[in-house]
Amino acid sequence: MENEWKMDLDIPDIGSLITLLSAALSSAIMGVGNVLYVVIMVTAAYEAKGNEFLLSLINPQAILTFEAKFVLVVGTLLIVSAIFFFITMLVSIYETHAVSKKERAGRMKIVFACFVFSMFFLVIALIYTMLFRYFIY
Repeated sequence: MENEWKMDLDIPDIGSLITLLSAALSSAIMGVGNVLYVVIMVTAAYEAKGNEFLLSLINPQAILTFEAKFVLVVGTLLIVSAIFFFITMLVSIYETHAVSKKERAGRMKIVFACFVFSMFFLVIALIYTMLFRYFIY
């Protein structure tokens, strides 16, 4: 009779759900931002240099201009970072589904490891941007 006032609420871990959903949302925003930055970078270089910029990107034997080198190196790092941000988003959504169904607790270490890996590529892209801007050109 001592447990007559005890209630068993069948709700998932709210803290894990909020953390995983915020990780998914921020990863999606950062991934889209990376892709948009690459698009803006290519568009600005095309506006500045015209068709010779695009032709130097397409032709493997062409001598690359500064803008083409910049877009290839920094753009590739940003796209890789965006891919890892989208992977982080998918892992976070998968873990959110598992927590909401109460199959298991959320694997926060995996989600945050993916997020840190994505941020690492973003920081490397920013370092290369500064190197290109101040030391190479």
